[in-house]
Amino acid sequence: MTGYERIRNTIQGKTVNYPASIFIATSAACRLAGVKQSEWSTQPEVLADTLIDFTKRCGCDGIYVTRDNLVVHEAMGGKVTFPDSGDALGGDPVLPILREFTKLTIPDPNQAAGMKTVIAAARRVVDKIDQECYVMANIDCGPFSTAANLRGVQNFIMDIMTEDPKLVQDYLEFCTDLVVAYGKAMQATGVHGIQYGDSSASLLSPALFERFALPYQASSIAQLQQDRCDFWLHICGKTDHLLPHLKALNMQVFEVDAMVPLAKAGQALTQCVIKGNLDTMALQESSAEEVYKATQMMINDSGIQDRLIVSAGCGVPQKTPLKNLQAMTRACREVKV
Repeated sequence: MTGYERIRNTIQGKTVNYPASIFIATSAACRLAGVKQSEWSTQPEVLADTLIDFTKRCGCDGIYVTRDNLVVHEAMGGKVTFPDSGDALGGDPVLPILREFTKLTIPDPNQAAGMKTVIAAARRVVDKIDQECYVMANIDCGPFSTAANLRGVQNFIMDIMTEDPKLVQDYLEFCTDLVVAYGKAMQATGVHGIQYGDSSASLLSPALFERFALPYQASSIAQLQQDRCDFWLHICGKTDHLLPHLKALNMQVFEVDAMVPLAKAGQALTQCVIKGNLDTMALQESSAEEVYKATQMMINDSGIQDRLIVSAGCGVPQKTPLKNLQAMTRACREVKV
């Protein structure tokens, strides 16, 4: 069974020989490959080949094509700085005044800075892998987090409390259209799945989430639904309070951070596969044997072995030893479903 088959079978509710695995890796992949992250972030060939190499060395089943959470910020004219070591740094928000969003236009993702880099990298991965591994491509942020990033997170949280609700709604609909445009361009590369994160939405109360985040997640996911391309949603942090609302979303995979027990997420979201969720600092700081045991315990305690994709709770930290990542995938291979 190939990595592609293992992940796709898990998503489709079919039998697998052991739990599939996939990692989000940026600076860790660059460090292990010995490449400058500034080149990785700006050169599609380097980005693609580094992630392919990382996936093969770890022994996981999927390649997670990603750059950072500043792709849309850059595409919309925001400043981004790319250090040789470490993740990209964003400049001032693109939108200093909320009502001026009407002056913004949605760019062509195949021509826009940032977007075109990740799209080209995804296409290269698809061409080189040929279904050996499942290819999942990140399309940056969901509608609420996109709105928050372009406006500034604190500014936008204040906006939803103080501005005209119709203005906020119109802005979120614009951001939804922006997310969908990037997502459709990414789907055209032939990737097997796409994902966005909507982590700023975890800051909201259930009532505010249901009003300002959930409808736009539902709309964007509905517009991006394809039989050949799965949809994955990631929300960092503690999302227990949001799980009942997420049942309304037609997603194939929900990515759970380490702060939420897999069993709890699995019980709440019976309509989808759960991805997660070993603590990232434990992954970096523990011994390989400790990681191996923690991964096996995580799988066995999850109660959802038949619909679990194993990963860290979020992105792999930069200094994580390769042997620890290999210990996670070995633990998957040695657990029987």
